[in-house]
Amino acid sequence: MPERTESAAPPACTLDPVVQRRNMILFACCTGLQYLAAPMLYVGITQAGLCEYLGANRRISNLPATLFFAMTAVPALIAWVSPKVSALRRNLAICYAIAGVAQMLLAVALALPIAPAWKIGLVILQGGVSGAVMPAAIALLWEVIGRGTDEKRRGSALGLAFGAGPVLAVVGSLGQSVLLGESWFGYKFAGVEFPTKYVVLFGCGGPAMFLAAALSQFFVIPPASKEAEREPITRVLGLLLGVPSMFASVMVLQFQSSESSWLVPIAGYSLAALAAVALIRHFTPILRQRVLLLATAVTILVYAGNTIPSNMNLYTESAIGEKSTDVAGKQNALRFGFKVMAGTALGWMLSRTSPRAGILATSTLFLAAQVWALCVTGPWYLLAFGVYGAGELIGVYAPNYMACASRTGDLRRNMAFSTMLMVPASPMGYVFGSIVDLSRHQGWTIAGMNPDTLGFRISFLLCAVLILAGMIVTITCLPAHPHKTGDAE
Repeated sequence: MPERTESAAPPACTLDPVVQRRNMILFACCTGLQYLAAPMLYVGITQAGLCEYLGANRRISNLPATLFFAMTAVPALIAWVSPKVSALRRNLAICYAIAGVAQMLLAVALALPIAPAWKIGLVILQGGVSGAVMPAAIALLWEVIGRGTDEKRRGSALGLAFGAGPVLAVVGSLGQSVLLGESWFGYKFAGVEFPTKYVVLFGCGGPAMFLAAALSQFFVIPPASKEAEREPITRVLGLLLGVPSMFASVMVLQFQSSESSWLVPIAGYSLAALAAVALIRHFTPILRQRVLLLATAVTILVYAGNTIPSNMNLYTESAIGEKSTDVAGKQNALRFGFKVMAGTALGWMLSRTSPRAGILATSTLFLAAQVWALCVTGPWYLLAFGVYGAGELIGVYAPNYMACASRTGDLRRNMAFSTMLMVPASPMGYVFGSIVDLSRHQGWTIAGMNPDTLGFRISFLLCAVLILAGMIVTITCLPAHPHKTGDAE
């Protein structure tokens, strides 16, 4: 799931310092629980391996992650449906609870003697539900802490949440390794038989989200001086049309087959074009600003890297000779372990350089992960997941650049827009999976590589090219320190 940056907050909070401290602790606790459940909530690696084990092809195995990112536009709809400050705690609890229910339903389904196709469908559903509610929960959590604390007091909460948080993700990943029977530093865990290991894994994720929902009710939020009213439908028609069209496009394209009519892909691409036009129309005020338009293009190009981990996981058997389901915990542990180290280093770097440097540094890490996956096999291949995890912090530094380029009065709208930029990037997950299936179907071979290996490496190369294109635009077109204009308005 993508990380978020903090948006603008009032300069002072009217709450008592003791109450503010409680809000900061609750913020850290909720964030920590999200990280603890990260192996299930960061949809991609775990779900791809599970789908493949259940008999899905590479394209379908990429669908949970593709749908996750396609659904990240839903938070904008939630913000429109329920814009009042007084509903923040309720909405936050609902989002966490829905995420927990989705994981528990999947755990129950995996335990039942039902057809694998139904189980695959529920894995996909869990990915889509997580994509809809978890980014919304993160956005609401930021607004809660923004309203419920002074900015000057917030550093300790952020340090605890995003310092200890990824450590909890490593703990969760280690638990996943124990269940899946993976080996660590020469020691192999006994593991648990299928499907029990996945039943326990997702069964533990549910209670973590229920606990976060309960804790969210203890936040204290100052009442707004004037509650926001829901905008009329005429103001959000582009959003209301674009989001379902994007969802429908992903589903139509994903479930087409070789026997499908030629009209099916045309319908899928037409829906994608309709979604793009509608969403561009809705966010035209942002895209008219040159720096924000360029930053949007860069973010979409580099965010293609967010859709590749499913293929990286599925390539494991070719790269190191182990099944993708047997190393998912180790991959997640490396992913979040490197994120702990990179988060500290990148924060220090940002304080001494520029917002653009944050985009370039994280993009370079993303690119390095793809180059490593292209070139390295054997046990060292797994290091690609660590470098990839550090590069995922592009989800912090790309929105940070957009925040720095935004006028004060536009921050809330622009940051909401930044959460949706995974939507136009999400179809790349479908493309990456399709490349592998096409290579297998056509029997492509080059330099002694079998069709599967070649297909995966082509997908890594394409991902690297997109990231590199984003870096070139960043270097040549984006100013290091974007200027805010119109703050006096």
